[in-house]
Amino acid sequence: MAFKRVGSQITSQNPIEYRLMTDNEGCTLGQVLKLSSGRLTSGGLDTDDANGRMFIALKTQAAESTSVTPVPVERISSDVEYEAMSSAQVASTVIGSRVTLNTGALQPTATTAKGVFEISATDGAATSSRVRGYFKS
Repeated sequence: MAFKRVGSQITSQNPIEYRLMTDNEGCTLGQVLKLSSGRLTSGGLDTDDANGRMFIALKTQAAESTSVTPVPVERISSDVEYEAMSSAQVASTVIGSRVTLNTGALQPTATTAKGVFEISATDGAATSSRVRGYFKS
């Protein structure tokens, strides 16, 4: 399960933006993306990308050799809470810590070095945990 919006501290929602993917790169609904050379990509997300420079894909888009199909995305705000299944166990001791995302930027990990996703809740399941949190820099 990729990232899904579950709540916000404000009542309005960010507008939907339409942007092109990097050539030969597709995306999945709920995947975290960033801009690189004016195009969306999922590669190399870290603390430098948080707060207004990351997006959530609002649809799945197949890779195109020359990207021509705009992808609807929502700009991530630090006041919006998201839920996802982690790629590893996230224990309750990690609540309040910022964790990294897995290689595909579809799931949080339990690794705190250069983390961008601050855990606010976890079920602590042994193999992959259902977690909630906020994207922070």
